[in-house]
Amino acid sequence: MNALDFMTRFEEDCLRFYETLGSDRHDPELNELYGLLAESQKKHLDALKAVRDSSISSGAESMLVERADHVMNGFRQLLFTHDITREMRNDRDAFSHVLHAEEEMIKLCEGMAKAEPNAGSKVLLAWLAENEKRHLNEIEEIYNFVESPGCYLEWGEFSNLHPL
Repeated sequence: MNALDFMTRFEEDCLRFYETLGSDRHDPELNELYGLLAESQKKHLDALKAVRDSSISSGAESMLVERADHVMNGFRQLLFTHDITREMRNDRDAFSHVLHAEEEMIKLCEGMAKAEPNAGSKVLLAWLAENEKRHLNEIEEIYNFVESPGCYLEWGEFSNLHPL
């Protein structure tokens, strides 16, 4: 299986996860968060598809990727084994599931890159791991941007005796 096809499928699962969580939220802040994450994910997916369609993807076949494709990744597991909208409704920590799934994929790509005998696939898998790290950083920045207005410190000694 082609490593870029594998990663594209993972990213499509991630996009469906964001769209599912963003569509059934009563909290406008979380709806905005998952909307921004979905937009970022679409851009990331378009970039992967552009690389996949270019000549770089030739020779990226790997038996390790073939084996890893049969394992349920973080987003696929969340999408298909749970009722997401019921379990994660108003769950402020749902974002931690996103981070965990992305970190798992980074570790998987790094591990496959180390063990891959095909030099072309090895380079591509290492590039995919680095690309995922950059995307994870972008996801965390989006989360911090959306959450920052709600994060402040109240100190009683500065006359903030009542909530704002």
